[in-house]
Amino acid sequence: MKLQLIFQKGALLAMVLVILALLSGLLKRSTSVHNQKALANVYLSNKADTLTIAADELPVSVKNVIKTDSLINDLKITAVRKISRKNDNYYDVWFLDSDNFNIMVLYNKDGVIINQ
Repeated sequence: MKLQLIFQKGALLAMVLVILALLSGLLKRSTSVHNQKALANVYLSNKADTLTIAADELPVSVKNVIKTDSLINDLKITAVRKISRKNDNYYDVWFLDSDNFNIMVLYNKDGVIINQ
């Protein structure tokens, strides 16, 4: 009798874990799809203008975020693109890390990170 009860509880626990794993996968996919749509709106819009600018031309809000970010504040900025869409400006900033890999961070005009 005890063995049957243990087996039933184990089966129930296994089903709960499978359901949680499936839900977790759906949430991750939903978030990823949302982020991809937001980036597509910035990059792929036929109404967006892209212009390469110097790092000195970044808005003060973006410069302040970069200065306070301990992960990227010491990295060299290799490129900056200003993306203008309707009345919004976005800044695609490329940093060179110590392994010579580029790290791209997309900021909005207020310095909020859109994508990293």
